[in-house]
Amino acid sequence: MKQKVRKAVMAVIVNNNGKILIGSSPRDGGYKFPQGGLEADEDFISGIKRELKEELDLDITDNDILQSYIEKVSYTYPDEDQYIFLSQELNIVKIQFNDKMILSPQDDEFDELHWIAPSDLHNYNTYFRADAYTKALHICGLL
Repeated sequence: MKQKVRKAVMAVIVNNNGKILIGSSPRDGGYKFPQGGLEADEDFISGIKRELKEELDLDITDNDILQSYIEKVSYTYPDEDQYIFLSQELNIVKIQFNDKMILSPQDDEFDELHWIAPSDLHNYNTYFRADAYTKALHICGLL
């Protein structure tokens, strides 16, 4: 039996040109933001720092965080065996990327990374995440 809601966190990383980072996921072939589930008793700032390290080998400091939001976004997973949850609820953290940062995809989270204009997100197949991602960009003031 599937678990109900996965508590998670996502990063909206913005560069100096106002572009956002998305990556192609080899797991489902879609595009997504860096994100992941929160561990037991983990706050979402600690969670996003851990997820960025795990997924992109990226270390961020509190000074790199532009904003964290109380409002959350969520999506329902497709009814497929690879998903053990019915849905995911994500806190959003907006992060400033700087030229000293290096992105290095780890494991099988991303096979390609892209910097795109926020208004171009709809041109990338984000599958079941599309509405949540658009809402997150509105919350971040990027759309």
